[in-house]
Amino acid sequence: MLNAKKILTMIIASAMVCASLASCGDKDKKKTNTKAQSTAESSADETTEAPTEAETVPPNTDAVISDNSIDLLAKPVEGEESAEEEETEPAPEFYGAVTADTGTAFLALNTDDWNIQYWGNAEDPLSYNAGLAAIDGNGQYSVSLTADSDGARYAINNDASVPVTSNSMGMAAVMIKNGEVACPDAVITITNIYVDGVEIPLNKRNYTNTETGNIRANIYNEYVSEDSLPKDAKAAEGELFNKRGKPTDINDGSFSAQIVNKADFDNWTYITVYFTVSGLDHDHYAEEYNYEW
Repeated sequence: MLNAKKILTMIIASAMVCASLASCGDKDKKKTNTKAQSTAESSADETTEAPTEAETVPPNTDAVISDNSIDLLAKPVEGEESAEEEETEPAPEFYGAVTADTGTAFLALNTDDWNIQYWGNAEDPLSYNAGLAAIDGNGQYSVSLTADSDGARYAINNDASVPVTSNSMGMAAVMIKNGEVACPDAVITITNIYVDGVEIPLNKRNYTNTETGNIRANIYNEYVSEDSLPKDAKAAEGELFNKRGKPTDINDGSFSAQIVNKADFDNWTYITVYFTVSGLDHDHYAEEYNYEW
């Protein structure tokens, strides 16, 4: 009888243990199923959620945002080079450009449109083969200009093979560079002017004055009338005005800033001006330092 009770007790205990183990298995299975379901739902949410613009649209590197507005940058057309990338041929070099130094006389000239000129600078179109004269005493000198050079033709026409045929004369003067320092007492008297080898008439007499440090004798300057000559004007005979600014006896109306006819300088190629210098304390014996045609 006792053995039967023990056996029954053991059977009941075994049943309880099995039930407990089954219950734990169900809990673990539920947990596993719950995790799997959660993972699947999360994955489903991520695949069905609408992507943001930042995730799908790359940034536009051709746009500039400023002041709440968007400006698109210009894109080069495919197959075309930008202006910076275009190769340009260097300008050819020409020899013979002349610069007027201190104490050197030169023929200053510009055409009516001011595009063709020479004012003693090497970069001026008419600087090539310009004839200059070093003023080293009283005596005769000459200065000259030519438009018949490769440098002048290229500077004017952008083509050294094209002759310059449309010259004119808007202003012209014989100047001594920095003459106010180099030879302040020098007086220039223009004696002869040749245009393409032909001497042109002188209608008036020139005077000498100082402007911007240069000693100057106008050949043609329409901005100076005969009744408004500069008060420091002088000639070989003396001053044209006294200290009170009144005309002197030699200022008889024969002096002018326009001593030639402007029409005589139409379509010129060569110009040579002869002049004398007086008023210095020594004479000029050296050879003329000018370009010989």
